Amino acid sequence: MKFLRTLLIAVIALAPLQAAFADEEVADWKGVKIHLQEGDVDNNGVKIHYYTVGKGPLVFISHGNGQFWFGWRNQLAFLSQRYQVVLYDLRAFNKSDKPVGVENYTNAKLVSDLLAVQNHFTKEPAIHIGHDQGGMVLWGFAMTHPEKVRLLIQTNAIHPRAFIRELAINPEQRKASLYIQRTIDDPKVGALEWERGVMSPERDRPSENTPELKQKRIEGFHRMGDVGLQGVVDWYRTNFPSAPFTINARAFDSFGSDFPHVKAPTLMVVATNDTALNPNGYNELGQWIDNDLTLITWRDGSHSHHAEQPERFNRLLGNWLDFYDPMTKRLSTR
Repeated sequence: MKFLRTLLIAVIALAPLQAAFADEEVADWKGVKIHLQEGDVDNNGVKIHYYTVGKGPLVFISHGNGQFWFGWRNQLAFLSQRYQVVLYDLRAFNKSDKPVGVENYTNAKLVSDLLAVQNHFTKEPAIHIGHDQGGMVLWGFAMTHPEKVRLLIQTNAIHPRAFIRELAINPEQRKASLYIQRTIDDPKVGALEWERGVMSPERDRPSENTPELKQKRIEGFHRMGDVGLQGVVDWYRTNFPSAPFTINARAFDSFGSDFPHVKAPTLMVVATNDTALNPNGYNELGQWIDNDLTLITWRDGSHSHHAEQPERFNRLLGNWLDFYDPMTKRLSTR
């Protein structure tokens, strides 16, 4: 009887842990279905939601604004051939928490979310991939936690120091970032409306052309609500420099002109047709990276070319990973 009572207590104790995990299914552009496991990580009271698939060395993906984790679904079947892939929702997005207050959206707070997610899985360095807002977070992560980053892959995510420079000297970047300036100068004027337009499930997205994918966007959009949309606006307000722009403006956690250098081998994939980030921002990128830098210019790519041209992007990714992370099982086909 005592044994049964002990067993019952153990089962009850495990029940919440088991209930925290679920399955998510999504198909890539080839129709290949990927089954992901879900879970949560606590970061000082803020719940960060993640998805994972595959076995092997760890790869963490930080998504951009206007997307959720499933913006990277076309890389999952490919990468999970030899890696365990972990995607997470940035705070304010989808199933992650949406704390209220601009002080909760410094880049350092989002960097700490990524650190909590990685520590949940491993204490060892891992491969990291970032895009857009997630890429900005990842730059901060790689600079402040170099011991956690084995390889760094960025797509359409200008280094924060270069972004500050381009706002000061490049009228094209200032024009592309005008919406950010308006958000910072007067967050009550159109900020939430603009963010609704970016995130809206009604917005035409070539990479989400099936009813199932559109439904996932609708669900994620409604989970954000105005509180989540305000959180994204607050990230812009607390991290970006204010006009008038100067070349040594203090922004992105106030490193000023003394941003720590990245220590990991780095792949940067740049789209010259990116309407949000002017390609001049990638000039002289190597001065902030104390390791190999591979810079790929994609002349017909968009801001989200990983989603819209996945076969080409995955081939590029596979070639680079096979060189910098060689294994018996190759990802590339040539």
